[in-house]
Amino acid sequence: MKNFIIAFLVFLIWSFFGLWLYSWMQPMTDVSEAVVKDLPQEDKDSLPLPISENSELDLSVLDTLNLSENTQKQDSTSSTPALGLKAINQKGDIVFLMAEGIGFHKSLPEIYIPNSILDFKYKLNTYSIEHPNEELHIISYYGASENIETPNLGMQRGNKVKEVLINTGIPAEKIVIKPTIMELQFDENENYQQGISFIFRPLDKDRLKSLQFSLPENKTIYPNFVNNDIFVNDALKDLLQEAKSTFAMHPQVVIEIIGHTDNVGNANDNYLVALRYARQVRWYLVTKGGIPKDQVIASSQGEAMAIANNATERGRFLNRRIEVHYRLN
Repeated sequence: MKNFIIAFLVFLIWSFFGLWLYSWMQPMTDVSEAVVKDLPQEDKDSLPLPISENSELDLSVLDTLNLSENTQKQDSTSSTPALGLKAINQKGDIVFLMAEGIGFHKSLPEIYIPNSILDFKYKLNTYSIEHPNEELHIISYYGASENIETPNLGMQRGNKVKEVLINTGIPAEKIVIKPTIMELQFDENENYQQGISFIFRPLDKDRLKSLQFSLPENKTIYPNFVNNDIFVNDALKDLLQEAKSTFAMHPQVVIEIIGHTDNVGNANDNYLVALRYARQVRWYLVTKGGIPKDQVIASSQGEAMAIANNATERGRFLNRRIEVHYRLN
């Protein structure tokens, strides 16, 4: 009996020792529900999430955690037009932000500028003067549901804004139009209110050089002159095609038509005859080529700029000519 009691006591001692050793070796990350329940909320939030081999990640929780970051990234790179009229510099800083924007009607090239933002052009001009090594990009939106035209409506609207800025004093070569097609939400009257925005970029000197070299060279043509009128010949037809192509590539181009005569007759009369010739060529380019009339200039040098001897018939023929000069406005 005595031996049985001793053996039983040894069993109990080793049992308690084994239980103590087992509890001491358990992972410290196991937190009982009872303990967590009694913790303050801020301490509960700081506890690590228990993840075991059989645990499954809740994808909806992960999506929620990433939502704010993804949204912020999308907003920073989105090409959606900003509300109102906005201009930013090359660092992304806002130059100005106006409550209203430059708008247009669906499928029409005309733009409308509210009176409340008319001074936007002066703000852009001032910034351009203060930052001579930057160029201005006009972001001109047009809708995927609008009529298809050549050049596209974004380019046409951008050119109208560009004309306003050129008249304000910004050099044409420092203005770049960036037509951007999007799914625009027109209002019930088919108007869109935020059709234009502005971004300043570093001045692209290579682009400026390419603009200068891509314009056609000045040329001299000899139309058919009959009774103080000009009749269309191959030289005028070739000029028309060249002018149309140049205008399509450079909508801001200016074409100057200069009339010349020989020295037969009165100098004042010759000046007027040469001007009449130049105006007839101008009319031909405007009506047949679709070039805006304010971008085709007619002028006269009369008999003053002879290139050959007026004493010969051949010389007088060479002096009765039209010169065509291209330049960027």
